[in-house]
Amino acid sequence: MRSWTSVLLAAALGACDLRPNDVELRTGMTEEELNAPPGYHEMKAAILNDVRKWRMLDHRLEEGRPAVSAIEWIEKAPHCVRDKEAMEVYNLRRDLPDQPYRVEETAYYCRKESFYYYHYFGGRKKMDVWMGPFGIERKRVRPDKDEH
Repeated sequence: MRSWTSVLLAAALGACDLRPNDVELRTGMTEEELNAPPGYHEMKAAILNDVRKWRMLDHRLEEGRPAVSAIEWIEKAPHCVRDKEAMEVYNLRRDLPDQPYRVEETAYYCRKESFYYYHYFGGRKKMDVWMGPFGIERKRVRPDKDEH
């Protein structure tokens, strides 16, 4: 009996290949994950890196302006004026409320248009400034299928 069971199991496994493809083995991601748009944490990291490292916006606050006309607030949610889509909100920094020079830094990202606005509020000078729009795109790099 055992030999028939093992023969049938081997035949069934041979008929349907359950092994992952080469891309999944090399990257650890499925095709669906590779083709999906960047997630919340990936975009937050990209925007934070852009704000801190590449543009150094937190050091150029004097270039900011008091308001932005490209964000429309509908039911307390930010929407892009260009396409009326809801914007994604990324809290980059939020100090505790009891700190004397509390700082809040927020990015408002329009995924459809691929740009964001940076908002800085608080600090020693009690500033409330907006900067942007800054273009940013986060595309996933696909591994070459012909690599090996």
